[in-house]
Amino acid sequence: MSSTKSDQRQVVKNVSISKPGLEMIGIINKRGRMIDSLGFDSLNMPETKKEMFLMKIALQTSMQSDFDEELGKVNYYVTQHGERKFISIPIFDDDTLLIIAKNHCNHEILVNNITQKLKNSERLDENFLKGVVK
Repeated sequence: MSSTKSDQRQVVKNVSISKPGLEMIGIINKRGRMIDSLGFDSLNMPETKKEMFLMKIALQTSMQSDFDEELGKVNYYVTQHGERKFISIPIFDDDTLLIIAKNHCNHEILVNNITQKLKNSERLDENFLKGVVK
């Protein structure tokens, strides 16, 4: 079963950000706009810088896809800034799922669970994050 854009937006809406360390999950479109999010805004920067930061994530996702034929598709990438991890997962229609978490969160478990849910077009409910972050 393939995942659609509306399915993936529903994923964001249905996730409960209740685990310590997980701050935000959101969808960034190919133009660098946050089109859906859940959690608190942990990007403490002026609005213009925030727009540039989100645009950088969208651009990075787009540029990574230029090498899919030679290297294979990018599954995810992680950037660590200070006390946070910024996890980006390319999803449907050139959008990017952005997850912001504290450094102690196990991003590999988190990414594996989310990509499996997206792959199976399952909805994420408030119990999803139990066991995702150790």
